[in-house]
Amino acid sequence: MPDLFLRPCTHPGCRKYAVKGEAYCEEHLKAKAKESDSRRLNAYQRGYTSKWDKVRRVFLMTHPLCVICGRPATDVDHIVPHRGDKRLFWDQNNWQPLCHECHSRKTVKEDGGFGNGRKTT
Repeated sequence: MPDLFLRPCTHPGCRKYAVKGEAYCEEHLKAKAKESDSRRLNAYQRGYTSKWDKVRRVFLMTHPLCVICGRPATDVDHIVPHRGDKRLFWDQNNWQPLCHECHSRKTVKEDGGFGNGRKTT
């Protein structure tokens, strides 16, 4: 029995069916992901260098707990996303310690992951 939840791919001219819960078929879904990845700067270009690694380690030693849930902090979060602004990137008043789970949840909400719109500041 065919899956009643399948719908046509929304890519213009495509006659395939979308992956369940997606707007595009597998082929166009992969193409969209590749296109989006190619536009993003790599971690080093975004400022996450060896200098950042050292400063981050010291910050986490002095702020060992996640400010949201109280578990051990693993990530240094930029409270206001720096979006390439070096001054904001290095401003320690804009940092907070988060566990990986809390950091991922916050990032998804801010950066528009899983269908959320990107927050503007």
